[in-house]
Amino acid sequence: MTEVATSATSERLLVIIDPVARRVDPESARIAKDVLSAGATTKVCLPDGPEEFIRMLARRGSRRPVVVGDDRALVRAVSLLHRQRELAGCVLSMVPVGAGSGVLSLARSLGVPTGTVAAARAVLEGAERRLDLLVDDSDGVVVGAVGIPPLTAGREAPDGATAVS
Repeated sequence: MTEVATSATSERLLVIIDPVARRVDPESARIAKDVLSAGATTKVCLPDGPEEFIRMLARRGSRRPVVVGDDRALVRAVSLLHRQRELAGCVLSMVPVGAGSGVLSLARSLGVPTGTVAAARAVLEGAERRLDLLVDDSDGVVVGAVGIPPLTAGREAPDGATAVS
């Protein structure tokens, strides 16, 4: 894990660049970091895996977390903040970086720009928006298509969404 602090304006961001994003599209991850660092005071974290990703997010302090990665990284962040009962009081931002349109379908459905520069600028200049969250019986965050009858783990819905357990 590597941390780098940069300074620009008074807003403080914790930029967590998912390891998958760095591996799949390192140039977009670098561009996201550069745009965010130019527009705000940032602490950039480069976790080596999901455990470090979770640890960095949990230690964010007063910084606004920004996830640079794919839908799985966003779900990981939302799930952690929900489990800690901190989601309602936390603004979470995302810059989608990943390969293939299916990897970024959640970000797209949330209205997050899929271009790296546009998404990073939206983090800096965009307005906060509250979204509802669907939670299952075991307090897990439900993401993707919800079908009736419910999807079983691993079975695909007609639109290509997969059940998450």
